[in-house]
Amino acid sequence: MDLIALQISKEMAIVLTQYEKHSLLRFLGVYIVFLSLLVGIIGFLVFWILKDQLYENTRNTLLLESSRIAQVIIAEHMDGKSILNSSLLASSKTFDVALFDSQQKRLYGELPFMHNQNKFFIQKGKAFLLDDRTYGHLGVKWILIQTNIQERLNSLIFYTLLIMGFCFVFIVLLGFVLGKMFLKPIRDGIISLDCFIKDITHELNTPISALIMSTNSLKKGVNDQKLSRIDRACKRIEFLYNNLTFLFLGEIQSFKEEVEFLDLLKNRIEMFENHLQEKNISLSFLSQEKLFFYADKESLIRMIDNLLSNAIKYNQENGKILLSLSSTSFCVQNSGKAIPPNLREKIKTRYFQANIRSCGYGIGLDIIQKVVLTHHWRLKISYQNQLNTFEILF
Repeated sequence: MDLIALQISKEMAIVLTQYEKHSLLRFLGVYIVFLSLLVGIIGFLVFWILKDQLYENTRNTLLLESSRIAQVIIAEHMDGKSILNSSLLASSKTFDVALFDSQQKRLYGELPFMHNQNKFFIQKGKAFLLDDRTYGHLGVKWILIQTNIQERLNSLIFYTLLIMGFCFVFIVLLGFVLGKMFLKPIRDGIISLDCFIKDITHELNTPISALIMSTNSLKKGVNDQKLSRIDRACKRIEFLYNNLTFLFLGEIQSFKEEVEFLDLLKNRIEMFENHLQEKNISLSFLSQEKLFFYADKESLIRMIDNLLSNAIKYNQENGKILLSLSSTSFCVQNSGKAIPPNLREKIKTRYFQANIRSCGYGIGLDIIQKVVLTHHWRLKISYQNQLNTFEILF
C-alpha cells in the first residue's frame, strides 16, 4: 500500500508541477503582452514628442540663420552696395542657402526654388525654411535654407527602440520574479499536501495492516490480545476518518446543546487508554471541576481527541500527561521534546510539519484552532516546568 500511495503522490506532484508551469506561462504571457503594449504606446508617444521637439528646435535654428542672412542683406543695401558679397552668407556647413528674386529666379546658391504653404517644412529627411524678411533689398525676395535632420531622426529612433528594448527585458525579468513570488504559496501548499498524503497513507497503513494480520490469525483461534489489536486498529482508523471528515467535509454545526465538559473529557480519555499503556504514559488531573458549555458536542470531541492524541504521540516512553480544568481554561501538558518558540504559532497551520521525520500529519492543531476560534476562545502554546503546554482559554 505504501508503494502504491508513494507512486500516486509522485504522479500528483508531476501533474501539479506542470500545472504550476502552465500557470506561470499564462501569467507571463498576459503580463508581457499588456505591459509591452503599454510600453509600446508610451514609447511611441515619447518618440512623437521628441520628434516634434527636434522639428521645433530645427525650425528655430533655421529661423535664426535666416534672420542673420536677412540682416546681412539689409545692412549691405543700406551701405549703398548693389551687389551682395556672398562671402558674408557662409556661416556653417550644416546649412545650404539659396536666394531668389520676386520672379523666383535664383540669385545665389544651388537649391531649386521650393514653395510650400508653410514656411517651414520637411521632405525626405531634410528640413527647409522659406523666408521673405529681406523685403526686396538687393533684389532678394526669398531666402531658402536647408539642413539634413535624417541622422538625428535615426538616432532618436535608435535610442527610443533601445530604451523600449531594455524596458521589455526588465518587464520579462520582473514578470518572472513576480510569477515565482505569486506561485510560491501554491508550491508550498503542493509540497505540504504531498507530505500530508504520504503521512496519511502511512498512518492508515499501520492499523489496516494490523487488521489484516489479526483477521488472518483469527482462523487459528480468538483471544483477548487479538481482539484488543483489532479494537485499537479500528479506533485508529475511526479517529483519522473523523478528523478528515470534520476538516474537509463538515462544518461546526449550528445545532448546539448543553455539554458537561468534565464528563465528556473523562469519556474521551477512556478511548486512549490502550495508547497510554503502549507507551507507559501516566495521565493525571492537577485540578478539575464541572463545567457546562452550550456548544456543538462533536466539535468539542474533535478538540479533546486531538489534544490527547498529540500529547501521547509527541510524548516519550514512560512520560506523563497532566490535565487541569477550571472555569477559565482547559490545560493539557505533556513531557517530551520542547516545542521551539519560533514554531508555536506555525504548528497551528494546516499541514505544517517541523521536519520530514515528524510523526504527525499537520491537521490536529488546525482542527483544534478551528474549534477554538469558532467558540471565541484562545489557544496558547508554551513550555512550562519542562512540559509542553496547550492551554485553551475560555
